[in-house]
Amino acid sequence: MNINLIIKPVKISILALLSIFILTCVLTVSSILLLDYVKPSGLFAVTPHEKLVIDNVNIVDPSNNEVLRNRQVTIENGIISEINIAKTPFENSKFIDGEGDYLTPGLMDMHVHMHDRKHLMLTLAHGVTTVRSLRGQPKHLRWKNELENNEWLGSNLYSSSPVLAGAGTHALNQEVLTPEDGANQVKLANSKGYDSIKVYGDLDAKTFESIMNTAKKLNIPVAKHAPLPAQGSHWQYIENIQSLEHVEDIFQGLLNYEFDANKLQGIALQLKKLNTPFVPTLETFNHLTQLSVHKQSFIDTLPLEYLNPLYFDIERLFSVSRWLEVSEEHANFNKKELNFLLETVKALHDHNVKLLVGSDTGTMYTIPGIATHNEIKLMKQAGLPNYKILQAATINAAEALGVENKYGSIDVGKIADLVLSNQNPLKNIETLQQPTAVIKNGQYIDKKTLNLIKDSAKEHSYYWSVIALLEDLLTRFVFS
Repeated sequence: MNINLIIKPVKISILALLSIFILTCVLTVSSILLLDYVKPSGLFAVTPHEKLVIDNVNIVDPSNNEVLRNRQVTIENGIISEINIAKTPFENSKFIDGEGDYLTPGLMDMHVHMHDRKHLMLTLAHGVTTVRSLRGQPKHLRWKNELENNEWLGSNLYSSSPVLAGAGTHALNQEVLTPEDGANQVKLANSKGYDSIKVYGDLDAKTFESIMNTAKKLNIPVAKHAPLPAQGSHWQYIENIQSLEHVEDIFQGLLNYEFDANKLQGIALQLKKLNTPFVPTLETFNHLTQLSVHKQSFIDTLPLEYLNPLYFDIERLFSVSRWLEVSEEHANFNKKELNFLLETVKALHDHNVKLLVGSDTGTMYTIPGIATHNEIKLMKQAGLPNYKILQAATINAAEALGVENKYGSIDVGKIADLVLSNQNPLKNIETLQQPTAVIKNGQYIDKKTLNLIKDSAKEHSYYWSVIALLEDLLTRFVFS
């Protein structure tokens, strides 16, 4: 037998596999290098600034729970330059008759996970003019730069660092094992231009404290997953930071799964003493509850065409499938817990803990923009008055980000990020779900254009999403 007849096919297959591997690497690296230049179709343009006069509007002031009626708002170069009584003479301006509608500061969602540029368009189309994304990737820095350079129309983007987490965390987070590594990760995130640090509590105490101390020295804000310090650390490390996240961690952590209303009051008082804003993220727990109770019938009600297909698959594999498979008993427990979480948010409000609106968009099939309004609806269901919810979605968020001089209220000198609605949101907050128009940095976006933006947001690229994810993984695990 000629042994070459046996060996030759093996040699060919190995060479073929090696060639495919090399070609794949070349294509991947080439694609990553192109990410700075490739943008999806269907982005909407930022128009040049023009003087804009919006007449005959009622200005909503959540801070004082009042409406300033019959006003005229003048916007120049994206800035509110004048607020007068309506019908004040004007000239050389684009004129909009507000027809007695209500003008509200643009909404701010302080806990999202942005997977696609189109999601920043979609949030804007729902009147959410600013978002804070809390699992940073290189693509977010790119998008932030593009938005600041007016390359396309979307919500303002603030991005945290990659999530700094303890041993055994999943691949989308950054594993940090030592105090030195913790300090270096904070310095790296700061040097790259991330706006804040996102930190989990599963770190060992020394590493957690190193992260918090380094962030304080560099004056970079911190958002902490769960409202408690790392085990073995001290409460002082989460005083006066940018925010604490997730109300379920009060029940699952501080209360150790006990439905104890008395203990809850003491915890609310303790959280108030921290002087740190709190982001409940009720919507993501609501979604997992609906998934566990109603299964596929709940999924069938969702406009899934808005979700990025790659992250739709990731969520289905690693989170959604889990809740579709739980028992009826577990589903009923989730319902009971959700009701208790609503009580918890009310207790935080009653103890004057500063609350922020944050939907955890991007998890559990939550839909950008829609999820923000669902979060508002849940806070309303918890018993909060409309003006307090609006404060949480406007001025409180602006103060947490340190940009209250630019956003969060309708005042002369502030950037014109505004929402126009038919009804008074202080009385009917649901009116903000269907804005008449959105003004972004002085650009007037009418109802027709908002609908066109929503239609465009249904188009995504699976390939480029995969490449951006590979970029993040390579950046953190190979080149850092």
